Amino acid sequence: MKELYELRGKGRSIDGIARDLGISRNTVRRYLRSPEVPKPMLRAKRGSKLDPYTEYIDTRLLDGLENCVVLLREIRELGYPGGYSTLKSYVHPRRRPRQPKATVRFETEPGEQAQVDWGILSYTSENGRRRRMWAFVMVMGFSRAIYVELVRRADVATFIRCHINAFEYFGGVPRR
Repeated sequence: MKELYELRGKGRSIDGIARDLGISRNTVRRYLRSPEVPKPMLRAKRGSKLDPYTEYIDTRLLDGLENCVVLLREIRELGYPGGYSTLKSYVHPRRRPRQPKATVRFETEPGEQAQVDWGILSYTSENGRRRRMWAFVMVMGFSRAIYVELVRRADVATFIRCHINAFEYFGGVPRR
């Protein structure tokens, strides 16, 4: 609160000091009237409805149970009167960090391998009907160059034709 006394010494008003420091005018007056710098008033920490159950929850978290719905059901059976949000606020920062899913990448020599997959795209046509199209996708293993062709059918003849079109697009056929 040294700043408060400096501002007052520069002729700043009580309202101005309160505004600058983000405290009430009464607090500014109390500090200025006091012969020594008052200690900030500390509020007693309120207990939570969850406090009697935290040891149980921590044990369950160590066991690997991180589902708040299941934990809530368990501690309610023990007499917990509180709600889901309180439990979630307690559990969330204590959860183990999630491991990102591993992605398997195929590293190949140039021209060695291509990978093929089908995907389905749904759309609404101009006349309002739901339609589906198939996406043929070929990705070259080394360069990750991609070829995509949209087709209306996913039969063997279309599959072969899409392969031929992709090979023409890439200018050759991979060894595998």
